[in-house]
Amino acid sequence: MTFKVKTKGQNEGEKLLKPKLRFKEFKDNWTLMSLNSLMEFKNGINATKDAYGKGIKYISVTDILNNNFITYEKIKGLVNIDNITLKNNSVTYGDVVFQRSSETIEDIGRANVYLDHNKVATFGGFVIRGKKKGDYNPLFINYLLQNSSSRKAIIVKGAGAQHYNISQEELEKIELYFPSIEEQEKIANLLSLLDKKIELQKRKIEALKIYKKGLIQQLFNLNDCEEKHVSDFGNILTGTTPSKAISKYWTNGNIAWITPTDITESKDIYTSNEKLTIDGLNAGKFIPAGSILITCIASIGKNAILKVNGSCNQQINAIIPSDNFNPDYLYYLFELKKDYLLSIAGTSATSIINKSAFEKLVFKVHDIKVQNKIALILNCLELKFETEKSKLAKLRLLKKSLLQQMFNRVEDNT
Repeated sequence: MTFKVKTKGQNEGEKLLKPKLRFKEFKDNWTLMSLNSLMEFKNGINATKDAYGKGIKYISVTDILNNNFITYEKIKGLVNIDNITLKNNSVTYGDVVFQRSSETIEDIGRANVYLDHNKVATFGGFVIRGKKKGDYNPLFINYLLQNSSSRKAIIVKGAGAQHYNISQEELEKIELYFPSIEEQEKIANLLSLLDKKIELQKRKIEALKIYKKGLIQQLFNLNDCEEKHVSDFGNILTGTTPSKAISKYWTNGNIAWITPTDITESKDIYTSNEKLTIDGLNAGKFIPAGSILITCIASIGKNAILKVNGSCNQQINAIIPSDNFNPDYLYYLFELKKDYLLSIAGTSATSIINKSAFEKLVFKVHDIKVQNKIALILNCLELKFETEKSKLAKLRLLKKSLLQQMFNRVEDNT
């Protein structure tokens, strides 16, 4: 697959019609077209409450947001409508559906394409359907509408104060640049192949998650375990939040201050969204590198190993492990016991496991030699997991880059 990058200047007054990155066999300018010339817009049905749960499938906002493209099998909701209503509100191959209403301006007008040749669907009240009437490649327009410049063109049409809406009349006015059908097909085929790779990579990661969970269960079911309180694992600290009103605690800080939001699926954590200064760290709780962080308020059971000296907020209990406990082993132990922690927290009205209750929890653990072996085995799998996640991130970054370069125009006079 060969591309030609065009970066030369244009003649004065000439419109910016050519993309930065394109297949070398295409030379013609892209054409500015209104969405109204390509599709007919209509608001979704508003059925009675008892009509839902049976009948024909209808496209909701969730279907738009959670799929690369929509087919009948992917749609979750059902609605019971008569044939005349279905005929007047059908969604067929090549139609585009838009999110009509959103709580955030960033999501207004999110679009997706229906790619089922065989089955007809309908669409809900928070959706606007664009019925295909012009000549365009459905996959291409789906990618075009994901591009940042297209999103900006749609977002500026949104209106609202606390809730944002876009009307079919505003969608009709939106103008976007389109290449020839042949170029549309080439672009769509390339990006759809990339989407397939992304989907396969996501499935590989999900399979690794399942395998990892099973392996943890298997390894921790070995014999020769001894019951220990969490307090036996090492020194237990509950984090705190230095006053946000004191600027010297936060301004230009570079010390990690971990909150539950910072704890993701990764085992190791190196940084945070908000950072403390030295003064802020002295006003909070110092937590050394190698400590295990476990969320014990609200989002119970999330855990990670802090790999740098830092601090955390009061929603997190930190274990500074003694020499008899491997930090990686303890991380996997709490991964295994996540559901148990959730069940304990669920018995209280505030979904909390306070420091005192946390220290009294009892778990069966191995001696340090077995801990080290288990940690080594699981760390090898963890490395594979992180490698596959990195591959997925690179694929997504590549797609974002291609969307920008293949749809955003640059100056060109050739």
